[in-house]
Amino acid sequence: MPNDASPATGLAGLKIWPLAAWPSEASTEPDDYRDLAPFADAIGQARIVALGEQTHGASEEFRLKLRLLEFLHEKLGFEVLLLESGFYDIARLTQRMAAGEKLDAMAPGNVFFMYANSAEGREMLRYVDAQQSEAAPLRLAGIDSQHSGGLSQAEMLPRLRAFLRQRGSDLAEGQAWSEFAAPLPALLAMQRQSPEPAARLAFERQALALRANLCGPAQAQAGLDSAEWWCQVVKSLQAQASSVWSEGRDYQRDNQMGDNAIWLMEHRYPGKKAVIWAHTIHVAKGFQRSPAQLHAGEVMSRHWGAAYKVVQFTAGTGAVLDFGDLRPLKLPAVLPVSLESDLVAMAGKSSLMILPATQGPLVMPQWSIDYQTLPQGQLGRNWDVLFYLPQVSPVRMTR
Repeated sequence: MPNDASPATGLAGLKIWPLAAWPSEASTEPDDYRDLAPFADAIGQARIVALGEQTHGASEEFRLKLRLLEFLHEKLGFEVLLLESGFYDIARLTQRMAAGEKLDAMAPGNVFFMYANSAEGREMLRYVDAQQSEAAPLRLAGIDSQHSGGLSQAEMLPRLRAFLRQRGSDLAEGQAWSEFAAPLPALLAMQRQSPEPAARLAFERQALALRANLCGPAQAQAGLDSAEWWCQVVKSLQAQASSVWSEGRDYQRDNQMGDNAIWLMEHRYPGKKAVIWAHTIHVAKGFQRSPAQLHAGEVMSRHWGAAYKVVQFTAGTGAVLDFGDLRPLKLPAVLPVSLESDLVAMAGKSSLMILPATQGPLVMPQWSIDYQTLPQGQLGRNWDVLFYLPQVSPVRMTR
């Protein structure tokens, strides 16, 4: 796509372009995405583009993300959407979608609730539904190793046991299976009380035995309900147990999220391009709790290198819906010496796309992730493209 736009000037080390207003109320013509030509140039030959979000609760951010998803899918050939939602649950939903059911209707209780129950999140789900009848449908998968959806709670264990029995494995029988299964209902319900040490040890011992049985040589094209797919489920259960039962001291959720994304793209969708829809804290590059506890974006960046791009969002003012208590939360005041303060002065009511003009990170202070409450990040190091919104408002919960 040709880039016939010219960047604004005024901030050293950056290229800045205004975005068109969307959707345009004055026009009935389809979006030509002309203002996103510099975005296409920035993405280049990337195979994986992660669309972050500062919080799970900003309306304008979700709507811009959806426009970017549409552009990436319809104009740049990205065929897979990887969602911050349960690896197991989304896989089962895609089976039902193939039989004609609608993702938007099935989402409550099975898809992360800020996507399933907000008007803006549902716009994304409905877009996925609408694309299923197109010549190049948008394929869907979940990457989260944290399983708390209704499908996981109701059927994961019975289906795993049936699969093992079909393989003639005795791992689905006896005391070892019972000890593995016993703590899982509480874990899948995200009850945080850890089992007794002996019970944890028995769970881990059986999980490792299951992995030895299921995690065979990598296949070029591994489908749902293959041994390799069930291997990812068991690994996700282990990661969830480590994270929850340690109260975050051994936080393996993100390591496994990254591993799930890599497995999906190398073994379920080899050769295809994917968009990731998730919180920035998960997909940003360069973050870790410890050398053994990487964030998913760092796992993916180490695997895909320059083929992995991250998009971040920031805002000048407004409020979001706090996904913890579902109450409006006002953004803190913009720091007086920061990228955002300069963007507020430059942009007025315009939304902007910002790219680094030179190699290396932008060292000017910027909003931290979740608006100053999570680790400080930098354009050019932790994410590759930044979109600025002059004002954000809370998403609207519809169910």
